[in-house]
Amino acid sequence: MEPYQYWTIAGFIFIFAELITLRTLPLVLAGALLFAAVIAFKYPENIPAQIITFFVFMPVLFFAIKPYIKNKLKGRSSNEHK
Repeated sequence: MEPYQYWTIAGFIFIFAELITLRTLPLVLAGALLFAAVIAFKYPENIPAQIITFFVFMPVLFFAIKPYIKNKLKGRSSNEHK
């Protein structure tokens, strides 16, 4: 198997975990893994670039997704009070 396939499979596992748990972290990890898969597809021999891409996109996606998650949780809590 090619390196990008490993990154992609791991990404889909975390997407599935996010669907089951509805937490933020699996979604962030899935996104970072899929970005690393793109780099692995483009540069299959450059493992350090793939790992750096994964670690760079984790905080970027966390802070990008955080407002969406806050709104989703706020909407859920207001529905529970009705």
